[in-house]
Amino acid sequence: MRLSNPQRHANNVLDSVGWKQPGDLSLEELVWSLGGYIKYSEMNKVEGRILMSKENAIITINSKIKYLPKLNFVIAHEIGHLVMHKDISYLFSDTKKTLQQWLANGIHENEANEFASELLMPSELFIRRVKGKKLNLDLIKETSNYFGASQTATFLKYKDYGDFPVCIIYLENGRVVWKQESKDFPLKFISKGFSAPEQSNCGDFFKGKSIEDEPILIDALDWFPEDFNIDDYLDLEFYEQCFKISETSILCCLWCK
Repeated sequence: MRLSNPQRHANNVLDSVGWKQPGDLSLEELVWSLGGYIKYSEMNKVEGRILMSKENAIITINSKIKYLPKLNFVIAHEIGHLVMHKDISYLFSDTKKTLQQWLANGIHENEANEFASELLMPSELFIRRVKGKKLNLDLIKETSNYFGASQTATFLKYKDYGDFPVCIIYLENGRVVWKQESKDFPLKFISKGFSAPEQSNCGDFFKGKSIEDEPILIDALDWFPEDFNIDDYLDLEFYEQCFKISETSILCCLWCK
């Protein structure tokens, strides 16, 4: 399997401690094995921070974080800085924005996000968990629970390693900021700044309405009116599942019916 540099670093960390499956070691124990220490402190606008020297590191995690999958991701993200970026800067401070916007940050934050995803959900094991299984919300929930990751992180991982086409779209204030899709997703083009479709659950969210717990069906035309190939897919419907990121941002996951 071909892995990126951050993914290889994450697997090297797991291999060095004999990790085989979730529960073998805690993230705190992993940090300790790398010469680091974790403390929890209430911080303003900062989710995680790491201060490093050549031999030691202190990771500070915002004690306000109570959602375990988010806590796991923040710790794993800071471990990524510890493993990959010690010679680049002695201090990294991560806000909600640096942790949420997978494609809108600098290279070091993107590398730490990719490292965190692989550390929590090693690709080889992830593939074994989802291979041959029909994509639905239950599969994403089961997989995210197994790895201790969020459903949003699991969808993003599934995009690269699942068997079914998926598109992930991140919106702020009702407009598309970035998107990613699997290579086999039938439609590709959504312009940056595209407004959330009126008929979508995303559109409802930005009107102040609640997000549906279960996926809704939406026409491909609603999301991809500008795609050059849309005329070939006028009858196509997608499942749409949305996840609130903040009061003004949302992650939308689309997959084929």
